[in-house]
Amino acid sequence: MAKHVDLKGLEIKTALRDAPFESKDILEIGCGDGRLTFKYARKAHRVVAVDPSAASIETASRNTPKSLASKLIFRVGRGEELGDYQAKSFDVVFFTWSLCCTSIPVMGRALDEAWRVLRRDGVLVNIQPSLHQPFRSGALTYLVKGKFGTTVDDERYRQSRLALKYKSLVEGRFELLGEEEFPVKTAYDTVEDVIDDLKCGAREQYDSLDEKTKRRIHDELASRRTGGSIIMIENAVLTVLRKQESRTQPLRKGRTVG
Repeated sequence: MAKHVDLKGLEIKTALRDAPFESKDILEIGCGDGRLTFKYARKAHRVVAVDPSAASIETASRNTPKSLASKLIFRVGRGEELGDYQAKSFDVVFFTWSLCCTSIPVMGRALDEAWRVLRRDGVLVNIQPSLHQPFRSGALTYLVKGKFGTTVDDERYRQSRLALKYKSLVEGRFELLGEEEFPVKTAYDTVEDVIDDLKCGAREQYDSLDEKTKRRIHDELASRRTGGSIIMIENAVLTVLRKQESRTQPLRKGRTVG
């Protein structure tokens, strides 16, 4: 499949502008095949990148440039299970489109683990889909699944935002340093490439569609062709938080919050 994600490199440009990656020890959670890892690792002192998919980690390890081999290591792992890493051993924990992909209880455990492994004044960086998406977003999924977006994922996006707020504003584990929204453009060479991606996890649903609906999907995608590519746009939000050593008391039921 010919798929080119984030044509302008805004994910990393935004992260590097808003967070201290230079000469830092970084733990990346949800690295996948290293798509983003390779773009910032040269600036870091050391990078440990984990992902629950052994196949993705194998691909990332195989594709690691020789120039990064001494400072970059890929491991199979999960954000909520960081027992292999000592407390206060990283300057930055970078959740790359991963916190929002877990279940709600796991989000809290992952943020607790991030707090544990961060050094004093360490920084947590989270990138995920924004809750504010382009107007046309979700229409194709509706045609395939009968609902806008994927309702489960939409809820997870909201819950991951709430988890970040709870750990910061209620438990006092982090303080907000900055936040920025930006568009992420993905380019596909053909309509068929987009459809193949769309069918991931929903192949049976797509195959069961009538020909009229399939044609409507094809035409909708064709209308998004720009400069020889099919362009899909998703809004992302990057949140930067700093670890707080002294935790505040949790807000109690019935307490008035200003």
